[in-house]
Amino acid sequence: MGITDSGPIMPVTGWSTTGGDLRIAHFVGIHALQALPLLAMLLSLPAGRAILLRAETVHIRLVVVASAGYAGLTGLTWWQALRGQPLLRPDGLTMVVVGLLVALVVAGAAAVVAAGRRDARRLQRMAT
Repeated sequence: MGITDSGPIMPVTGWSTTGGDLRIAHFVGIHALQALPLLAMLLSLPAGRAILLRAETVHIRLVVVASAGYAGLTGLTWWQALRGQPLLRPDGLTMVVVGLLVALVVAGAAAVVAAGRRDARRLQRMAT
């Protein structure tokens, strides 16, 4: 499990450098409330220029993928803390799970983009 509050800490955050710290998972999860709406707003900016990003369904699906990735990251940092590992010194298993999480998020985003391209081509064919 975690460790007591006394001991070496990271500058600025005060997170433990020697054991698991549940405040990291809290930090990650709470900032999803800021990051995900910001992502949704940023996706709408280039919508006028990029045909692919004009479809609202692509925006929604990308935000869903990002939300799932953020939930996975929150769970990962929680799991890492419960296993008594400091954030900056994960073990091999944690790194494998990080790699899997990144691969799943990238694959999900790629699938959304590919589906958006197919839909955009279909709409262009129907318009002509």
